[in-house]
Amino acid sequence: MKKDELVLKRLAAEVRDELERISKLMKEYREFIRKYSKHRDMHLLRVNASYMADFYMGVEKIFSTLIEELNGGNPKGEAWHKRLLLAMTLEVKGVRPAVISNALYENLVQFLGFRHIVRQAYGFQLDEKKLYELEKIFEKTYRRFSIEIKDFCNLLEGKKRR
Repeated sequence: MKKDELVLKRLAAEVRDELERISKLMKEYREFIRKYSKHRDMHLLRVNASYMADFYMGVEKIFSTLIEELNGGNPKGEAWHKRLLLAMTLEVKGVRPAVISNALYENLVQFLGFRHIVRQAYGFQLDEKKLYELEKIFEKTYRRFSIEIKDFCNLLEGKKRR
């Protein structure tokens, strides 16, 4: 096996490992929702927001790993988070295809914005309506992300995409 192939297989393994952590997070989230969906108060809103922020941080870890290894480093500057997410939708000719679809990007950019709010504001400043909007697409976004990242890992490992 060539060195480049080994690097790509290792990268795929790292990404799959992080995806497994996100999967565990989603299982915890589903349990949380089952247990507390009828009891909505500010404390539970904070917990819910934390799950969504954690989800996006896991997504961003995967993207950072990919861009570091395949593109030579993370974007710089104040808007690096947005640039990183956008970079995942772009094909880099001769290097890699797009990692995610534009449709997935549209959902993830909402989580990016929300993660920023969760990290920068006090919990009592959370926008309850925005949280509920994200809650409606959370599961679907996770499933789509999981599928697209697994497909990309298959590509890294020399297998065909779906």
